[in-house]
Amino acid sequence: MKINKLFLLLLALPLAFASCEPTETPQADPVLTLTSENSFQFTPEGGQGTITYTLENKSKGTELTATTSATWITDITVGEQITFTVAANETTEQRTDRILVSYGNASFNVFVKQEGVEPVENFTVKVLDGVYYGTRYSDNYNVAIYLSDLGFKEDGYVLPDATYYVLDLYMDNEPTIDAEGWLTVPAGKYTYDGTDSQADMSIGLSYSMYSKVNSTASAYDVQLPFDAAELVVSESGLELIAYIEGVKHIVTYVGEPKIFAGVPEPITGGEITAPTLYGEYYGDMGGIHNYNLYLSDQPLDPNGYVVPNAYYFSLDLYGAEPVIDAEGYLHVPAGTYTYDVNDDYSMNEVGREYSGAYKVNDNGTEYQWIEAFEDATVIVKEDGIEVNCIVAGAEFNVTYTGEPKIYVGGAESYAAAKRAAFVPAKSTLKL
Repeated sequence: MKINKLFLLLLALPLAFASCEPTETPQADPVLTLTSENSFQFTPEGGQGTITYTLENKSKGTELTATTSATWITDITVGEQITFTVAANETTEQRTDRILVSYGNASFNVFVKQEGVEPVENFTVKVLDGVYYGTRYSDNYNVAIYLSDLGFKEDGYVLPDATYYVLDLYMDNEPTIDAEGWLTVPAGKYTYDGTDSQADMSIGLSYSMYSKVNSTASAYDVQLPFDAAELVVSESGLELIAYIEGVKHIVTYVGEPKIFAGVPEPITGGEITAPTLYGEYYGDMGGIHNYNLYLSDQPLDPNGYVVPNAYYFSLDLYGAEPVIDAEGYLHVPAGTYTYDVNDDYSMNEVGREYSGAYKVNDNGTEYQWIEAFEDATVIVKEDGIEVNCIVAGAEFNVTYTGEPKIYVGGAESYAAAKRAAFVPAKSTLKL
């Protein structure tokens, strides 16, 4: 049977059309890539940030989003770049949050960190006080100042609930003291060096501190050194910025930066009867024995402190081996001891570095004057000690009546080998 060729062609047409229909290509997944840093760090003041990215294989109907749960991250704008604003942080706490950037199933996080404001304690100084030490303890001039809200008692002791910032200042230039005894703290910037270098325009370590007194003035609630400090002195006031256990203290004083240094009284010398003798034995120094004696016209107080209006004469003697009796008293060898300007520690000499005289002021809070000997002769007898010395051009004759002995507690009980010069220790806050 014959088949119509036209019919066969018509049958074949759908198959031909079906074999030429195009196939659909699968859509590639979007690729979202962060090209800026994944973490932003802001100061407490806040600011703006910019996130950069690339996006491949965009999908129709899908939008890029950037969101955050942090209320302090605002104004997020999405475009070719993503920008955002960080508000100021008025707390001391650091805060951290994130911005989530998404495109469909693709996403990345950007972390935003912001520092808290520096903890600050503001303090207004109501009382400026201080002590002028001159070059007594250093080659440079030395002024200790006390910045407080309440000041001190008349006897120099601290007051209940008072706060004190103590700064031990050193400077090359000598401070000006007017005719009435007021010292002007030299203007400029003083920096805390923490090493007691006593350098020009520095704040020393050992005597600088921050203190808060308890309600009965019997102890300190707080007494701490500075971590760092900078003092600016001008003609119209002081500003101290000090860091104490991580807290910034801003301390301000408005007024002329003056402290009362006193009007120096002339040293007139004279005859001094000294009923008080005490001292230390420093042992054998290569065949020469060393005694540091103190003579005073008044005894020490029950706590061992100097008393008001008292004279003290420090005698650093070098001589023969002493006798130490069974009760622990050392008998200073008799003889005449002469002043040694060279400090060569020879037999029967008075050493220069650790010998001198000082006078306590009327209320016992400071020293009215402290001077080294210009010359001295010490005569030790079995029944007393006689001292003739020149102090700042004035002659003193000091007489002690009694056995020249000091208590050392036994032949092996000597004072420490290290000692300070005859100048008493610098004053500190007194409870």
